[in-house]
Amino acid sequence: MAELKAIKDYIYENKSLVLATVDEAGKPQIRHIGGYTIDGKDILFSTGKDTDKTREIANNNNVALLFQHEGQQALKNVTLYGKARKLDEEETKKAVDLIKIRRPQLRYTPEANIIYRVESESVKVLDFSKEERQVVFPASELA
Repeated sequence: MAELKAIKDYIYENKSLVLATVDEAGKPQIRHIGGYTIDGKDILFSTGKDTDKTREIANNNNVALLFQHEGQQALKNVTLYGKARKLDEEETKKAVDLIKIRRPQLRYTPEANIIYRVESESVKVLDFSKEERQVVFPASELA
């Protein structure tokens, strides 16, 4: 699992990701995101403009993204840590096209949705089928 292509494939093939943010009271918040894709070492995702997560990211853009497939015999997951950045109009057009390759049913409208890039800083791979169960490395190795 620790080979880089396998990690990127694992992220790409997941049904959804779990986004972790921190609210204004300092409490962690988590939710599923289906409209996403991997772009080099980073993750692009779509969400509604008027949501708690957009307010939380505006207040503190440090996020974690968890990827874990269902029905695995041995626990495996990948967590990316980084900073979420709202994309400008030109970047958004490209990002929507990339997300739709992975998730064709994505319904994106600029009036209702926003696209973020999570600029990944580090990656943690947890794989209970391996002798070395946890590996942490710089996200730049995924690029």
